Amino acid sequence: MAGYSYRYCWHCDIGGGQHLPRKNCLLMNFKTRRLLSSDSRYIIVVLAPIILLIAFFIYYPAINTFQTSQTNFNLRIHREQGKAKFRGFDNYVKLVEDEEFWEVTGRSFKVVIITLPLEMAVAFGIAMLLNQRFPGRGVMRTLTILPWMLPGVVNGFLWGWLLNGEYGALNGFLYQLGLISEYQYWLREPDHQLFWVTVVQTWTRYAFPTIILLAGLQSIPEDLYDAAKVDGSNALSRVRYITFPLLLPSFGIALVVEFIAAFQIFDVVWTLTAGSSAGGAMNPFTKTLMLYNYELVFRDLRVGLGAALSYIILVMSLFVGLIFVWRVYNQGVQEQ
Repeated sequence: MAGYSYRYCWHCDIGGGQHLPRKNCLLMNFKTRRLLSSDSRYIIVVLAPIILLIAFFIYYPAINTFQTSQTNFNLRIHREQGKAKFRGFDNYVKLVEDEEFWEVTGRSFKVVIITLPLEMAVAFGIAMLLNQRFPGRGVMRTLTILPWMLPGVVNGFLWGWLLNGEYGALNGFLYQLGLISEYQYWLREPDHQLFWVTVVQTWTRYAFPTIILLAGLQSIPEDLYDAAKVDGSNALSRVRYITFPLLLPSFGIALVVEFIAAFQIFDVVWTLTAGSSAGGAMNPFTKTLMLYNYELVFRDLRVGLGAALSYIILVMSLFVGLIFVWRVYNQGVQEQ
């Protein structure tokens, strides 16, 4: 058309070949829309099964458990009499008013208070060692995670054999060294039982914080240590003013995970002192919250009360975990 001026895009391979911005190109816009459309379909196809599985195996049981916690559901009674009755938050109130609940809660926190410092100290020392260069470091790193790879039940049975008062390997080793004159029953006294539970839990779980702290150590620039050495800083000062502050986020992650593991301890206690070692009976001296929950649901069949206890344990774990994140992790991030 005479007097009509227009530009063509060289992307479209037509006309005068003048370059237009990408957003004004018809062909590129078409390709982009088609690409976005295919990406969206791919994301839906990949994520939809995962979302459905998570909803079915995690969220639906969680919602169903919360609904059950608001009923008086008891398998001994309602298996014959019919549907359980709605009780609101009566189960929660009943648990909070129960002395045994506070007793096992205090024992669970006692396990946490003893286990966490032990785990963090052992993990930090091993991580510092494995961060050094020496022959066989790869083999040592592999051996470090072996206790963590074994199930807690296996570790519990293993330590139950080591601590056995009649044929235990620990007694045999100490007797050969002349440190004891007769075999000791290490798991006889209630205080000793809880102590050994914390030792076995530390043995079982120390590898995870070791991995987290080792990753944090490898992310610290070597230039900081070189500058500190030039300034005359000794090894202890470098650990105090460089290593430890920069590892606070890693400590925060490790503390949250290990608090949950120690607070919800079950397998180690059951195999070491409460189940197999006690002939299947529930040991009152090492009963923690998770064993109390097991007792309510699987022995007494008070499913509604056990469901309420599960949510109380969840709320406690989240509350303390958020404190660790807020105080330790965020402080470390701010200092960096």
